[in-house]
Amino acid sequence: MKDLINKIYFIIFSLGLIALSGCIEDDITPPLTGDLNSTAEMLVYMESIGDFPNSFEAPALIEAEEVYLNLNSYLIVDIRPKAEFTAGHIENSINVGLDSLFDFIEKNFNSGQQKIIVVSKNGQSSAYFTCLLRLGGFNNVYTMSFGLASWNEVFADEWLGALGNDPEIQNYNNEDNPKNDFTPLPAITFENPSASLKDRVNERIKKIIAQGFVENIQYLKSFNPYGKYIVCYGKTSLLYYARMIGPLAGLGHHDRSIFYKADPLYELRSTESLQMLPNNSTILIYDGTGELSACMAAYLRVLGYDAKTLLFGANQLFYDRVIYYPELTEFAFSYSRIRNYPYVTGD
Repeated sequence: MKDLINKIYFIIFSLGLIALSGCIEDDITPPLTGDLNSTAEMLVYMESIGDFPNSFEAPALIEAEEVYLNLNSYLIVDIRPKAEFTAGHIENSINVGLDSLFDFIEKNFNSGQQKIIVVSKNGQSSAYFTCLLRLGGFNNVYTMSFGLASWNEVFADEWLGALGNDPEIQNYNNEDNPKNDFTPLPAITFENPSASLKDRVNERIKKIIAQGFVENIQYLKSFNPYGKYIVCYGKTSLLYYARMIGPLAGLGHHDRSIFYKADPLYELRSTESLQMLPNNSTILIYDGTGELSACMAAYLRVLGYDAKTLLFGANQLFYDRVIYYPELTEFAFSYSRIRNYPYVTGD
C-alpha cells in the first residue's frame, strides 16, 4: 500500500509541476501507470483537469444580486421538484430533473451562456450537484448562495428554522483530535472498465447524480455524530476552535470532530490528507453554511467514500458563535441575506 501511495504522490507532484508551468490542458490525459487501481486513476485525472473541489473556486457560489442583474444572460437551472417550481421560481429559470441534469448541462455548456446557475431551495443540494458538474468539466456552472432563501422570504423557512445551537453544545471542547492513519482508497467498479478514463469519470458522476441528494441519501438534518468520522472543513480554524471569550467560550467542537484545512492547504488533496479518511465508515462533513461541505461530500462520494454533509453547517451547530465572531459572519444566514426579489408561479 505504501508503494501505491508513493506512486500517487509522484504522479500528482509531477502534474503539479506541469500545471505550474502552464502546459497542462483540460483535454490532456495524465500519465497513469498500470499499477494504479481504478479509483486512483480517476483521482489523478480529476486533479489534473483543475481539481475543482480543492481550489479557491469551490463551491462556486454566486450571489442572488448578480443573478438578478443578469436574468437575461445567465441560464438558471432550478433542480427542485416540479410542484415546488410551479409554486414559485425565478423568472426565465428552467426546471430540470436530476435524471436529465448532466445531459442538459452538457448540451448547453457551449451554447453562449455566460454562466449556468444551479438553484435549489436552500443552496445545499445545488452546491452538491454543482460540484459534480464541475468535476465533469463544466467550468461555467455555479450555485446560488443560500439558494432561493436569499431570493425571497417565501423560500427562506428551512434556513430560518435551522438557525441555533446544538443541544449538546455544552459538551463541546477545544481539544485537537488527530487524523487517522493512511488507508487505501475505496474500490470502485465500472460498467465499462475498458472505456476511456474521462468516460469512466463521467459514468461515476452520473451515477452519483442519479442517487439524488436528500431523498435517496440520508443526509442528516440534525447533528448525530455517533459511529461517524466527523470532519470540520474550512479555511478558518474558528469553525473548529472557540475562543476563550464570548458566547460558548471554549466550546469549539464535538469530541469526535477532526479539523481539515481548506484554503490554502486543501487537506483533502491526494498529496495532503485525503487518504487519512476512513474507507469503511460514514464521513460526516460540516463547514460554515453547508455549501462547501456539500461540495466535498459530492467529491468524496465520486471517489467511493460514504460521505455526508451536515445541512446548514455551523448555522445549526453554534449559531451564536457564527454571529458573534467577525471572522465567521460571512457564513451567517439572517433576514439581511434575503433580497426579496420578485418571483413567478406556474410552469
